[in-house]
Amino acid sequence: MEIIVFEKESFYKLIDELTIRIIRKSEKHFNKEEWVDESEAKSLLGIKSKSKLQQLRDDIKIEFSQFGKIIRYSRSSILRFLEQNRVGLDRF
Repeated sequence: MEIIVFEKESFYKLIDELTIRIIRKSEKHFNKEEWVDESEAKSLLGIKSKSKLQQLRDDIKIEFSQFGKIIRYSRSSILRFLEQNRVGLDRF
């Protein structure tokens, strides 16, 4: 086992730098457009077929907005759907 020793000031500086990196990374995520088109929705979900996306829409598994033939999908609802259907390692 290796032990790494930090001076108190260096430790807190490291924590500050890590916090700044985490904040910057999360800001990039939240600055993305909320409403996405079909191709981006399929990409986020990892699917290729229009019919699967249609099924998720019909079952109201993900939120969408439709005006005429234009359909946009809620990025946050897609991410929420993926999180709700996540299979964690604790199940194995």
